[in-house]
Amino acid sequence: MPYLRFASQTFTNGGNHIDHIFTRRSFNEGGKHIDHIKHMIRNIIFDFGNVLFDLDLAAFEREMKILLGENFIAAREKLLRERVFELYETGGLSTDEFVEKLCQASEPALAPEQVIAAWNAIFIGMPKHRFELLIRLRQRYKVFLLSNINDLHERWIVDYMLREHGLVEYESLHFDGVYFSHLIRLRKPTREAFEYVLADAEILPEQTVFFDDLPENVEAANQVGIQGVWHEPGTEIEERLAGMRLLPPFESAHQQV
Repeated sequence: MPYLRFASQTFTNGGNHIDHIFTRRSFNEGGKHIDHIKHMIRNIIFDFGNVLFDLDLAAFEREMKILLGENFIAAREKLLRERVFELYETGGLSTDEFVEKLCQASEPALAPEQVIAAWNAIFIGMPKHRFELLIRLRQRYKVFLLSNINDLHERWIVDYMLREHGLVEYESLHFDGVYFSHLIRLRKPTREAFEYVLADAEILPEQTVFFDDLPENVEAANQVGIQGVWHEPGTEIEERLAGMRLLPPFESAHQQV
């Protein structure tokens, strides 16, 4: 059976996650414009953070600097050296273990609630029109979500979806399949993550387009034959889709939110 996950959720953005937690990077546009293959596309895979769900990725670093003060750099180096973020994002650490490692990264130790609040500070929100966009796209394509994400962020998003949009099962309403790194134990930009989705969803790479805000993830998708397209954070994904002529007719789409 395909891994079509419809229950709880999180986010956390792609690529080398800690690079984007501790260092806000900017990129020149990469990926490809693929207008010429639009008629071949049957499947769309989206990254979550800063493609569909708006984030302030620098917020975690800001909060940790406030909490740790002059101990921040040493704590960051310790956490990176022990691959804490990568392990948590691929299910190698439980949430309790992850929180404990962050609490104990410096002296005096932080309280768990301080760490969790800082960790979740990156979230901004997902506007209603993007839910409507996903419904519209599913009239023509199979739509999937592939995100490097962890348990705490998944739980935050589940709560957000209910609190802000009244959605209990937003996954099944808006996606044909959802793939989170901490559940499949694979993360972008590894080739295996993309191969897992292709095999599990039973889709062909040459019929699939993938949108991500990190060039390294776009390149990894291209390497397995998926048409990777870089999405610039802060811009509207609907505009990119429209420019590629991938949008179904608007008048046929309806969304109840």
